[in-house]
Amino acid sequence: MKKFKVNSFRPSESGSRKVLGDLEADIMDLIWEREIVSVREIHAILECNREIAYTTVMTVMSRLSDKGILQKERDGKHYLYSATITRDEFSQTMLASMIGGIKDDFGRKALAFFVDSLTEDDETLDELERLIQEKRKQS
Repeated sequence: MKKFKVNSFRPSESGSRKVLGDLEADIMDLIWEREIVSVREIHAILECNREIAYTTVMTVMSRLSDKGILQKERDGKHYLYSATITRDEFSQTMLASMIGGIKDDFGRKALAFFVDSLTEDDETLDELERLIQEKRKQS
């Protein structure tokens, strides 16, 4: 699984917006749909819904590349960008980073809170128990 650092966490947001800015998330959504793109293509699509400078899109895509989420390859005078990880891999990495950070910061309290939050739903508790048994068998 590809690693990248989660620098901020916005719990009130959904999906990739929990750890990416709004523009970063919009750009990643477009790239995951198209696979290989230029800044010009992404800018043209984004500009249909909002006023945005080409240089802003270029800067954000370059920073996503610096973070290791995108890779860029020169194509003549321009760069072509592609995701280094799939949307699912991104979600897994994001979850691992967030949960790992919570576990490191709060230890057993985090685990107890997590289990307490599941106690109202028997189906979810059953699933948790199944996952624990499965994990024990693997050890």
